[in-house]
Amino acid sequence: MVFRAKKDFKLKLSKCYVIGDSGGWDIVLAHRVGAKSILVKTGLGESSLTDYKYLWENIEADYIAENILEAAKWIKRKDNL
Repeated sequence: MVFRAKKDFKLKLSKCYVIGDSGGWDIVLAHRVGAKSILVKTGLGESSLTDYKYLWENIEADYIAENILEAAKWIKRKDNL
């Protein structure tokens, strides 16, 4: 799906963000495709940092946000939007 979006929308994945609540899925996906990653603590996010950290123990999220709004604000500050 990511590579289809890359092709269809001519995305440069290194400039894209993956925001998700699962370190084992979302943060790993971002790492594998070369995108930036933000883990939100809502949903599965808290347990991704504790109980399920072993699924992505060698990978770090670029940012950990309390929620999607904080993630969006961080992107805006980081990219000077």
